[in-house]
Amino acid sequence: MTILFNKNYLKKLSEKHLKNKEEYYLIGIVSSCKEYKLAWVLENLLDISLKKESNEKIDLIDNKTIELSFLISRDKNKYFKLISNKLLNNPFKSHLIASLSNFDYLIQFSINYFDNSPSDIINTLKSDNLIHFANFVDIKLIKEKYLLYI
Repeated sequence: MTILFNKNYLKKLSEKHLKNKEEYYLIGIVSSCKEYKLAWVLENLLDISLKKESNEKIDLIDNKTIELSFLISRDKNKYFKLISNKLLNNPFKSHLIASLSNFDYLIQFSINYFDNSPSDIINTLKSDNLIHFANFVDIKLIKEKYLLYI
């Protein structure tokens, strides 16, 4: 799937999400493991089932294309996404969210996805040695958050 972003589309997309007040948590993960290994770790730690989606190709307005990889778990109106912050085969941009380049992966999930408290989720993630660091990210500080609406 290829998505073309232009200024009008981004404005409408941002307005749509502001109106709907789509709320989610975003966690940054530092881990040297491969995506499939981290997915397996998350499935076991959090008792979820992740499904690999096709890589998403996004045509940016400067005629450049980025390709990102992610896995997702959906349950009615709830979702959990493991997103690789490192872009695939991209010579001009190395990370999906450049301001979060210190994170290898991003976890995005609906606020109502877990019954546990947010701090419990972070502590659970930190309990595995394959996850070197995990912490919540303040979504309001991210300029490129429109890329997370995919």
